[in-house]
Amino acid sequence: AAGGFGGGKKKTVKSKKKNKSVKKQPTINLFTPEGRLEHIRSRVDAADFSPLSKLILKRLDDGQIALDIDPNSIVVIDNFLGNDLITSMRAEALSLMPKMVPSQSTRWDEETQSVIPYEKKGVLSMQIEGGTAGYAASPRLVEYIVSLTNNLSRKLNQVLPDAYHLATEEQTNKLAVCLGDGSYYDKHIDNLGGSSDAGDQRKLTALIYLQPPNSHDGQPPYPDEKVEDDPRGGYFRAYDVPEVGDVTCIAPRGDRLVVFWSDSLVHDVSPSFAPSEDDKRFALTTWLVADKKTGEIRGTDLEVSARHFDSGENSIGKG
Repeated sequence: AAGGFGGGKKKTVKSKKKNKSVKKQPTINLFTPEGRLEHIRSRVDAADFSPLSKLILKRLDDGQIALDIDPNSIVVIDNFLGNDLITSMRAEALSLMPKMVPSQSTRWDEETQSVIPYEKKGVLSMQIEGGTAGYAASPRLVEYIVSLTNNLSRKLNQVLPDAYHLATEEQTNKLAVCLGDGSYYDKHIDNLGGSSDAGDQRKLTALIYLQPPNSHDGQPPYPDEKVEDDPRGGYFRAYDVPEVGDVTCIAPRGDRLVVFWSDSLVHDVSPSFAPSEDDKRFALTTWLVADKKTGEIRGTDLEVSARHFDSGENSIGKG
């Protein structure tokens, strides 16, 4: 099916960098599928994803020093799709809530010495499927996933090393909603590592928030956001960003795109509260997968694991 639907497996800021927003583009007809696909392509083309190609010095197992892509690089883009399209996508997401089920994840259980599944508190989710029935139920969500997968992978493949190349027509995805009442996500890495030929192939995570476009008006901009800014919570927290020991908080602003490496960034979501229907935290996550010929999945760094995960509630998990 188009875009690889149904494939794959499912999971104190110091920086003063300016927030990235997409440059204004010529008006495109959003009432047709062709127009919406072109609109999404143009937004990807206009956006700055250069932080994903940032290089750092890395010490290899043999003690040698080499250049590698920064495992904790992250991109935050506001006003990515525009008010009209993001509002329509949220309406489709709301219509799908009766089909959503309690969201599951996995974590390491110290007592059984095994990876076990668990339900996330107050979180419902589902996979957006292609095909006739899937497209009829949520055409804009399907179009977004297909166009983002194709255009973002092609754009990044032009600048990234072969080991970071992405499949252009394959992905997996999840539409999730935090119902409030303290819904949260445990600290985790989306893909705990392994071979790109077998097992979890997810390489790049791209999530977009489907809140109303004005959901966080009047609050501090990224990267100066803090969980305390908003009692509704639901903040994405990226650990060791921008430096080891730092935590970068990212508000679930409507029409905000957040992109990071699935196999390395430690993150969680702070407790979410929803005083009204408009405050329910919707996120559509698209995972781009490693190219089957050259792409590689990183194993979990032992220092990162030791720094962030221990037994019990903080055991390492995946998204």
